[in-house]
Amino acid sequence: MEYTKYLAGRANWIKGSALAEVMKKAAELQKKGTKLISLAAGDPDPDLIPRKVLGEIAKEILEKEAKSVMYTPANGIPELREEIASFLKKHDQLEVSPENIVITIGGTGALDLLGRILIDPGDVILTENPSYINTLLAFEQLGAKIEGVSVDNDGMRVDLLEEKIKELKTKGQKIKFIYTIPTGQNPMGITMSMERRKALLEIASEYDLLIIEDTAYNFMRYEGENILPLKALDKDGRVIVAGTLSKVLGTGFRIGWVIAEGEILKKVLMQKQPIDFCAPAISQYIALEYLRRGYFEKYHLKGALLGYKEKRDIMLTALEEHLPNAEFTRPIAGMFVMLFLPEEANGIAFASELMGKEGVVVVPGEPFYTDDTGKNAIRLNFSRPSKEDISIGIERIAKLYREKF
Repeated sequence: MEYTKYLAGRANWIKGSALAEVMKKAAELQKKGTKLISLAAGDPDPDLIPRKVLGEIAKEILEKEAKSVMYTPANGIPELREEIASFLKKHDQLEVSPENIVITIGGTGALDLLGRILIDPGDVILTENPSYINTLLAFEQLGAKIEGVSVDNDGMRVDLLEEKIKELKTKGQKIKFIYTIPTGQNPMGITMSMERRKALLEIASEYDLLIIEDTAYNFMRYEGENILPLKALDKDGRVIVAGTLSKVLGTGFRIGWVIAEGEILKKVLMQKQPIDFCAPAISQYIALEYLRRGYFEKYHLKGALLGYKEKRDIMLTALEEHLPNAEFTRPIAGMFVMLFLPEEANGIAFASELMGKEGVVVVPGEPFYTDDTGKNAIRLNFSRPSKEDISIGIERIAKLYREKF
């Protein structure tokens, strides 16, 4: 059968993810018996997640709560929305009504819903350059045009953002919103300074733009505790939040949320009902009890977070020791370090050779960029691998680096 003629026109906007290609190649090598060290993941460490405690909660809920295997309200069980509102007030200093929270299938589900109700084909989305590739792909699949704004260690360059807005408006292009991951940004690992956050909100107000704030890494902060999310600084209602517990409970739980107001909130809920009806009920009830019983403070803040910080420090120390002349980011939050090879280097070719020759898997940085820059970048993850694998992995990266450059 020739199926191409049956596809919708918008299917032509669908492109594969570079992340998926890296993991596919790694899986093929492992299937052949090749032992690999992966610094490519975007997951928390399953050994730092209290799986036994979560299992006990799940058993208790399944035995006692019949609703845990039934449909829930499309916007999520009321108790969880109330608990998340309290949680955000306590840990993000964010005042939000439970009525403005919609529980989604992970942060990805939140971003997908927002894209569906906001993006018309041809709309321009402004984002950090680089930014998270899968979100960019999701927006592009809806017909959006992505325009990137360069970053530095303090986050998005708001001076360049304003220049870009003026340029696009002069060309008559329609800017729909600004998408940002201000804390522990993926792939760079950088965190936007408070000064930049305030300036970003001022620019959005001046040019009448919305901001989608992706808070996936807000609860993976190692320093900078006083940095408020954009939504907590928002006086105009311009910031829409896509949040998640994936980096706390594990990516498989698929519990995220949208925080929105007015017509956007209504349309998100209307769009959600025929797509998935509700987030997984069992995951919602487990998340509820995890937060309600104080396990976030006990097991994440006082346990897992210290483990991730130690892993980050091991990676940074190894990079400083083995690649003292290389440029790399030093995250205060998140899961990633971006390593820059010499300017003329090809990060995709380096990553491929590294996997085949040294058995270390990393993600090339180039696909995260919205333009032709970033060809010499590779993204390193420190949250998932063991401390030993981080040290060995960096040593092997440095070995190939020295051989080639």
